[in-house]
Amino acid sequence: MERPIFQPVGTPVEELDTPALVLDLDVMDKNIQTFQGYFATTTAKARPVVTSHLCPQIAHRQLDAGGTVGGIAVTTLGEAEVFANSGFDDILLANQVVTVSKIRRLCALAAQVSIGIAVDNLDNAQQLSSAAVASEVELQVLVEIDAGMGRCGISPGVEALKLTQRVDGLPGLKLVGIMGSVPGPKGGDDPSEHESKTKANIQVILDSKEAMEQGGLSIEVVSVGGAHCYAQAIQMAGVTEVRAGRYPLMDHRLKSFLPELNPAAKILASVISHPIDGMAVLDAGHKATAPDQGRPVLDGIDGAEATRFSAEHGIVELEGDAQSKLNPGDKAWLVPYELGASVNQYDYFRAAKNGKLEGFWPISARGRLA
Repeated sequence: MERPIFQPVGTPVEELDTPALVLDLDVMDKNIQTFQGYFATTTAKARPVVTSHLCPQIAHRQLDAGGTVGGIAVTTLGEAEVFANSGFDDILLANQVVTVSKIRRLCALAAQVSIGIAVDNLDNAQQLSSAAVASEVELQVLVEIDAGMGRCGISPGVEALKLTQRVDGLPGLKLVGIMGSVPGPKGGDDPSEHESKTKANIQVILDSKEAMEQGGLSIEVVSVGGAHCYAQAIQMAGVTEVRAGRYPLMDHRLKSFLPELNPAAKILASVISHPIDGMAVLDAGHKATAPDQGRPVLDGIDGAEATRFSAEHGIVELEGDAQSKLNPGDKAWLVPYELGASVNQYDYFRAAKNGKLEGFWPISARGRLA
């Protein structure tokens, strides 16, 4: 576990020991207000996915800001347990739970809070049903449909209809609706092409809803994810909630699709060496930045590019004026390419306001992979 040096409140952020994950509270609050404001007058509401930040304090701010369904979404059972213990009583576990021990934990959690769970096959649904009956609880179930992600989710159409009809009759389970995840943007995607694909993928979910209702089923909830698809989702009749995760803190990957939002969580690094012309070395390496899905971007320094990482070192290539700006002892800000992976490297956000430390916010669900 990370053991930070607890520098006093009021410390200028540039004086924090590095590497540090710094959260600008003003930027975060503006992001939350802006994004959730899109849902103020729409039928569909936001369901914040807390997996990207893993921090109950941030999630409470999200629900307090309005425009949501009043609950959150998580991706692991461990995350659900952490947030249930932090005062959240409406939790959608947007994933499958299949092992006996985890199903037992899920039922124990359902005795405390309202918990929704995704299913995409009958065997798992029957497992959940038997356990719920034995535990004398009711599990809220959403049938997950593959809407283009190519991971979990039953095929749309006849197969989805058959499964949903079977789930609807199982004791201990309450069929509340359906859900699907829409592929997110990748580097170089054209926004207009992405918008067209997103609409088509959401329509797959809505077509399944229509078929189910024609078959006599009641589908109250249609949950789609994630933040990149909100603009299309709120315009499509039938969608009731949008699961969205990265918008409070943002990352480089999502920035081109939500340009009105700004990075609130950045990694502060120190330059520890400038051994040759055209290269600087940072103290933020692979373990501090998690660059597996994409390299972080240096903020505010033209001509500086993070190019490679070892465990504790980040290599920056320099051109032009950048060479005079990154000398040993200087600070550099890195914007994560993929937020969730970077956040999961830390136990605390260094929460800051007006350039000064406000406090240490625990990333309480960090590492709760199971």
